[in-house]
Amino acid sequence: METLRQKIAGKFLATLREGKALDEGKLEQLEKLLGDSKKPKSDDFIKIFTAPAGGDVK
Repeated sequence: METLRQKIAGKFLATLREGKALDEGKLEQLEKLLGDSKKPKSDDFIKIFTAPAGGDVK
């Protein structure tokens, strides 16, 4: 059975996918972050959203 946190994360990710505002790589990172059992930290989100599209800074 899904927890409330998992339901919210699933709905949030589905909305982001429908809007196509983020690339698939960032969505996968978010999905992994929100799927972990530990509580995500703000620094984790900053790392995802400040990285350029497609990966590492060159």
